[in-house]
Amino acid sequence: MNKLNNLMDVVTEILALQLELAVADVKVDANIFEELGLDSTGIIELLLALEEKCEIEFDMEELDPSYLESVTTISNYIMELKNS
Repeated sequence: MNKLNNLMDVVTEILALQLELAVADVKVDANIFEELGLDSTGIIELLLALEEKCEIEFDMEELDPSYLESVTTISNYIMELKNS
Protein backbone atom coordinates (compact mmCIF):
# COMPACT_ATOMS: atom_id res chain seq x y z
CA MET A 1 0.00 0.00 0.00
CA ASN A 2 1.35 3.43 -0.83
CA LYS A 3 1.61 6.45 1.45
CA LEU A 4 -1.50 8.14 0.05
CA ASN A 5 -3.63 5.05 0.63
CA ASN A 6 -2.30 4.74 4.19
CA LEU A 7 -3.07 8.40 4.78
CA MET A 8 -6.57 8.00 3.37
CA ASP A 9 -7.12 5.12 5.79
CA VAL A 10 -6.04 7.32 8.72
CA VAL A 11 -8.32 10.19 7.64
CA THR A 12 -11.22 7.77 7.12
CA GLU A 13 -10.75 6.17 10.54
CA ILE A 14 -10.60 9.52 12.36
CA LEU A 15 -13.62 10.84 10.48
CA ALA A 16 -15.63 7.66 11.11
CA LEU A 17 -14.83 7.80 14.81
CA GLN A 18 -15.82 11.45 14.98
CA LEU A 19 -19.10 10.94 13.15
CA GLU A 20 -19.84 7.64 14.89
CA LEU A 21 -19.98 5.81 11.56
CA ALA A 22 -18.55 2.51 10.43
CA VAL A 23 -15.33 2.97 8.46
CA ALA A 24 -17.03 1.23 5.52
CA ASP A 25 -19.71 3.95 5.51
CA VAL A 26 -17.17 6.72 4.89
CA LYS A 27 -16.64 6.89 1.14
CA VAL A 28 -13.37 8.61 0.21
CA ASP A 29 -15.00 10.90 -2.37
CA ALA A 30 -18.12 11.77 -0.34
CA ASN A 31 -18.47 15.43 0.63
CA ILE A 32 -17.79 15.37 4.36
CA PHE A 33 -20.18 18.25 5.03
CA GLU A 34 -23.11 17.57 2.71
CA GLU A 35 -23.05 13.77 2.55
CA LEU A 36 -21.52 12.82 5.90
CA GLY A 37 -22.88 15.65 8.02
CA LEU A 38 -19.70 17.12 9.49
CA ASP A 39 -20.27 20.58 10.99
CA SER A 40 -17.97 23.52 11.72
CA THR A 41 -17.07 22.24 15.17
CA GLY A 42 -16.41 18.81 13.72
CA ILE A 43 -13.99 20.15 11.12
CA ILE A 44 -11.92 21.85 13.83
CA GLU A 45 -11.83 18.61 15.82
CA LEU A 46 -10.88 16.69 12.67
CA LEU A 47 -8.05 19.09 11.84
CA LEU A 48 -6.68 18.92 15.39
CA ALA A 49 -6.80 15.11 15.35
CA LEU A 50 -5.07 15.01 11.97
CA GLU A 51 -2.36 17.42 13.11
CA GLU A 52 -1.60 15.16 16.05
CA LYS A 53 -1.82 11.84 14.20
CA CYS A 54 0.03 12.97 11.06
CA GLU A 55 2.53 15.24 12.82
CA ILE A 56 1.69 18.26 10.67
CA GLU A 57 0.37 21.76 11.26
CA PHE A 58 -2.38 23.36 9.21
CA ASP A 59 -1.98 27.08 8.48
CA MET A 60 -5.54 28.30 8.98
CA GLU A 61 -4.88 31.49 7.00
CA GLU A 62 -3.79 29.53 3.92
CA LEU A 63 -6.21 26.62 4.29
CA ASP A 64 -8.54 26.63 1.30
CA PRO A 65 -11.97 25.11 2.04
CA SER A 66 -11.71 23.05 -1.16
CA TYR A 67 -8.94 21.02 0.52
CA LEU A 68 -11.47 19.82 3.10
CA GLU A 69 -14.25 18.50 0.88
CA SER A 70 -13.56 14.77 1.13
CA VAL A 71 -11.19 12.17 2.50
CA THR A 72 -9.39 12.28 -0.85
CA THR A 73 -8.89 16.06 -0.91
CA ILE A 74 -7.81 16.13 2.74
CA SER A 75 -5.33 13.30 2.16
CA ASN A 76 -3.88 14.94 -0.94
CA TYR A 77 -3.46 18.22 0.96
CA ILE A 78 -1.69 16.47 3.85
CA MET A 79 0.65 14.78 1.35
CA GLU A 80 1.48 18.22 -0.08
CA LEU A 81 2.21 19.55 3.41
CA LYS A 82 4.44 16.59 4.23
CA ASN A 83 6.35 16.96 0.96
CA SER A 84 6.96 20.71 1.26
